[in-house]
Amino acid sequence: MLLRPARLALLVAAASLAAIPALAQQPAAPAPAAPSAGTSSAIPPALAWPRQFDLGDKQLEVYQPLIEQWNGDELSGRAAVAIGPKPTSSAPTTPTYGIARFTARVVVDKPAKLAQLSNIVITSVDVPTDKSQDTAVLSALQSRITPQGMTFALDNLLTSFAASKQLDKEMTQPVENTPPRIVFADKPTLLVLVAGEPAPRAINGVTGFQRVINTQVLMLVDGSGVYHLQAAGSWYQAPKIDGPWTVTAQPDPSLEAAGTMATYGDPAQTMLPANGQKPQTPPVIVVSTVPTELVITAGQPEMVPVGGTSLLRVSNADHAIILDPAGNQYYVLISGRWFRGPGFAGPWAFVPGSSLPADFKKISTTDPAANALTAVPGTPQAKEAAIAATVPQTATIKRDTELTIQYDGGTPKFEPIKGTILSYAVNTRTPVIQLDPARYYALFRGAWFVSNSPSGPWLVTDVVPAAIYTIPVSSPLHYVTYVRVYASTADAVTVGYTPGYFGVVLEPGGTVVYGTGYNCVGYIGASWYGCPWTYGYDAAFAWADGFGFGYDAAFGWGAMYPWWGPYWGVGPWYGPWAGVNINQVNIYGAWGAAAAWDHAWGVGPWGTAWGANAAHGVTAWGTGFAGRSAAAFNPWTGNFAAGRSAAFFNPYTGARGAARAGEVGNAYTGNFAAGRQSAGFNPTTGFGHASESGVTDVNGHVTSDSRGVAGNVKTGNGVAWNNGHVYTDHDGSIHQYDANNGWQHQTLDGWKGDTDADQIGRLDQQRQFQDWGNQRVDNFARAGGYGGFGGYGGGFHDDFGGGGGFHDFGGGGFGGGGFHGGGGFGGGFGRR
Repeated sequence: MLLRPARLALLVAAASLAAIPALAQQPAAPAPAAPSAGTSSAIPPALAWPRQFDLGDKQLEVYQPLIEQWNGDELSGRAAVAIGPKPTSSAPTTPTYGIARFTARVVVDKPAKLAQLSNIVITSVDVPTDKSQDTAVLSALQSRITPQGMTFALDNLLTSFAASKQLDKEMTQPVENTPPRIVFADKPTLLVLVAGEPAPRAINGVTGFQRVINTQVLMLVDGSGVYHLQAAGSWYQAPKIDGPWTVTAQPDPSLEAAGTMATYGDPAQTMLPANGQKPQTPPVIVVSTVPTELVITAGQPEMVPVGGTSLLRVSNADHAIILDPAGNQYYVLISGRWFRGPGFAGPWAFVPGSSLPADFKKISTTDPAANALTAVPGTPQAKEAAIAATVPQTATIKRDTELTIQYDGGTPKFEPIKGTILSYAVNTRTPVIQLDPARYYALFRGAWFVSNSPSGPWLVTDVVPAAIYTIPVSSPLHYVTYVRVYASTADAVTVGYTPGYFGVVLEPGGTVVYGTGYNCVGYIGASWYGCPWTYGYDAAFAWADGFGFGYDAAFGWGAMYPWWGPYWGVGPWYGPWAGVNINQVNIYGAWGAAAAWDHAWGVGPWGTAWGANAAHGVTAWGTGFAGRSAAAFNPWTGNFAAGRSAAFFNPYTGARGAARAGEVGNAYTGNFAAGRQSAGFNPTTGFGHASESGVTDVNGHVTSDSRGVAGNVKTGNGVAWNNGHVYTDHDGSIHQYDANNGWQHQTLDGWKGDTDADQIGRLDQQRQFQDWGNQRVDNFARAGGYGGFGGYGGGFHDDFGGGGGFHDFGGGGFGGGGFHGGGGFGGGFGRR
């Protein structure tokens, strides 16, 4: 894959497969024996819509639900249903349609793009044209809801929710939008952030040099006041902190010795390219003590038209830079915010989304600039991004999980959280919040703990005081308000966080931004504990047609990595958590056996998003698993590749299967090649399938070869009554759509055409979001998602099982542990 030499804002286009836990409210299953080499488990793949149920001489179909409310791990919605005599290919029948309303508990696995609905309760059924069917349909649905619930493709749920959700005003936050310092560069350049004025501290065993502790890079200052910095394998020096920085051709041995001693036990960020090699030409260094964003172009800016508009964009930039010829103004997108200026030299001013030129809403979804649509209010992409920011990643944490907290200087130092009754410890990396002199709360790796002393002992808690959720957006601890407790048992607590835990905020205009915009230096004592910063990470929200919303921070080579909150690893700084896709990452993996886990994603040099996973084990719910996978996608070049091999078996539900898949191509030219094999069966649901397929598409010429069978031993292979486009509205009316007749609604006299323009518009949006979600589900499946794990005991044949499939993607090529082996998210501020 050819990579453009610039940092690019990306969407991670594929996600890792992971197991979803069984119902949290069910009694704990006995701990299973470790799986043999031939077994593993995962949740069965999400089934297609509509879903059919056998009622003897009748057939019941349930159409894709519309989610109306989604609060944490609880949701409610409605679904169209159809009941009637069984149709056959030679004898079609006419069903009667109705609406079923339900509530459920939901467990989300974002990396796997799956959701498990459990504790499903059918609250009502209404068959308007035949009320005698209400009870029959209600009984049929209730009797066919398995104890394991139902598996949904997460994309289907999200787009369904987006179609109905009106964002609550109280969900938005009054973020700060003061423009940062914006630095443009057209050659390899590194941005080094310093939290305020330099804070030098003595180095043990070293004279003549001190270390500047309030930055993540290795920065020293000598006795004459000259600054020295090590980055990208070279030493630089400058007479003052803001430069000019020049390469030190021959570093003095005393400088190198001081650097070695300074990083002993406290490593620094090296800012090397992803390959870990020192570049032949040292990059330019920019050091800033104020909020700053670095924008890089690969050479002189190159302007190209933006599809569907009269706008122009800079095609070789790592940020979205758009020129409006009508006003001769440049717009640059930074951390989800638009800033406008007459040229790259500025001055720059914040622009509310409502004040953007009208053409911004017309950007084609197939244009590389489509990523900017998430920051354009009123677009479907912005709406979905906002919805995605409200959906939590959940996990169940064992109550006996332990926590130890250390404070700089040994004793906690508390300061008030303005606007609340709370105080927080400023001299620790872990958020420690004082409610009163006898009650303290700590947040670590997305789990809440409680103690009667700031020194512990700490216990996992299932009650978080409401006062914590009043912490204002201006506080450096605001991000803790996005982590909640959803349920508990005597042995475990179900917790979850939304992307706000990583800095994603919904601003009053209805779009998502990164960071609150409030600047903060943090605590500086013998150590430095940094605050959440908004700028300097090349943070971006991205959307690619057919793949969905994603969010990434700390892209590529030129940007620094976040050092605060959940980004911070356990112990010292051990390496970059760069390019984390917040919309898919699951930090609960850091708890190991204490919770279910998944791997994070990354972004390589010059903007290619990637992910890799190779793992095996047994979860607390009896799910054994193993497999390997990897994927890469660059929405600006369009190049993508993905591979996966896996197998699964669940000893409690009996679900089992194996799959492998691979795909390479370009999203914009349409050229691709793909292949997939899979087989699976779930005796609980009765669903089974076996298939093998291969597809190539080169410049519009498609060839394919596929064979397979799918069925349900419990419901039979019924013939569907329609194309699946059956919907309900809030009033309980049933509507259907087909290309020949358009929208129709059911009456006592049959189907009648819809004429209400507003109603048709709402239905069109509902259908668009459903089709959109289905397209994403298909794209993710083609890229290898939703399959079970394979390569763990044979797979399909020798080159595909036994740990051998996709040689360059698993275990070796992309790295056996996924993204740093699932190890490095901490719970609080970074320390230097």
